Amino acid sequence: MIPFVRRPDGVHLTMSEGERSVLASLTGQLQQVLGGDLSDDPVAARMFPDAYPSDVEASEEFRRYTQADLLAQKSANADVVHGWLTGARDGALTPQDEQAWLRGLTDLRLTIAERLGITDAASEEASSAGDAGLGLRDVYDWIGYVQEHLVTTLTTAG
Repeated sequence: MIPFVRRPDGVHLTMSEGERSVLASLTGQLQQVLGGDLSDDPVAARMFPDAYPSDVEASEEFRRYTQADLLAQKSANADVVHGWLTGARDGALTPQDEQAWLRGLTDLRLTIAERLGITDAASEEASSAGDAGLGLRDVYDWIGYVQEHLVTTLTTAG
């Protein structure tokens, strides 16, 4: 599977229909999470971490001034990625599309990492050694591959 390819006019999405379908489903789920009530969802803590962990008041103030914009940007990124995966967009990715893809894939991995209990390198290693969440862990790794391939494609001259 080669998810992206550089052509003379830019970077193109080259995923198979099956891969697009899986990633479109995951992106749709991310859109639902972002559009829902994040107040009780542990994913929110991963996507919008405390700016000042030792100062609750400063963190709340920072969140009050930034979270709406961050949420809007994360939602817009997910919309862009979903559009490419469902065929609403075609051709070469624009620089803005490239950034939306990178950020959207990061948000997907953060969401899945939270569900798997991955918080650092040690817990990531532990999650790959156990059987619990094996299918979801495979998805987490695959999205990492897609993201890495995009970075490589973007940074390799055509």
